[in-house]
Amino acid sequence: MTQENDPTNNLASDDLEKVYSAAPSTDPENRCGGLSASRAATLFLALFSVILVTDLWSKIAAFEYLGSVVHYNADGIPYLLQNPIREVFPGFGLEASLNLGAFNGWFSGMTILLISISALSVPVCFVVALRMKPRAPWMVASLALIGSGAAGNLYDRSFIGGVRDFIRWSIHLGETEYVWPNFNIADSAIVCGVAIILIRELILMKSAANTSSG
Repeated sequence: MTQENDPTNNLASDDLEKVYSAAPSTDPENRCGGLSASRAATLFLALFSVILVTDLWSKIAAFEYLGSVVHYNADGIPYLLQNPIREVFPGFGLEASLNLGAFNGWFSGMTILLISISALSVPVCFVVALRMKPRAPWMVASLALIGSGAAGNLYDRSFIGGVRDFIRWSIHLGETEYVWPNFNIADSAIVCGVAIILIRELILMKSAANTSSG
């Protein structure tokens, strides 16, 4: 009997194939687990809705608490008459402000551009969350954070003309106070979403480098 026709060889090959297919993957990304499209959509929409509602509610509540009302000049540009500061504890407080641009006032006056970017980022985040492979829960959550933050600020730019900020962080060094630009829940969600993606990518790169060097 030749080796090609030996049934024991075929049995051994089948057994080895089953062992290899059943063995857990060493790929760091695969170990994260993947979600089905429906579960990914559910996770994205649930987190998106919670962050968006929290952001819009917190802006209304903070401005009412601070007694700050948005007014408009003859050109339709929004402004605030008073910006009281309510200190919660040293270095942290509430202060109403309007940002007519992006971070720290960048692109101020380019409202249409900022609205377009925010409006585009929301569906892009959702589509990427559903189409990426594998659909890792951490990645879906990160995209939901970014999308919800963009949606929250999109609402402000579209219906108010500027983004309502109220969270104030500062630090005293000697007699000088250094204040971080005021921000809101939507800004925090975007930063957290981007940070999670960057940190995870660094972990995957380090794991891949260790695997290749080992």
